[in-house]
Amino acid sequence: MLNTNSIPARNLQKSYKSIIEEVKKKKRAVVLTTKNKPQAAIVSLEDLEKIQQAKASQGTLEMIKLAAENKKELKLLPADLRKKADQILYG
Repeated sequence: MLNTNSIPARNLQKSYKSIIEEVKKKKRAVVLTTKNKPQAAIVSLEDLEKIQQAKASQGTLEMIKLAAENKKELKLLPADLRKKADQILYG
């Protein structure tokens, strides 16, 4: 889990420069709250890239799992379609 700090969203407008500096320097996400309920987060670009990479990896794993689960069905395709499916799935 990301290291976070929570602040009321209304503080963002007053202190946005210091909040952004804290996020950048400390690599610590800031969670914006309204009525003590989390609404959004500010994260460093480095953390955003990590989140995006993790999400992409998860999507890749799901596609591989789906391909493995449907391997029998793929074998039933005509040879030309099976070859095309193999190219799409496995490069």
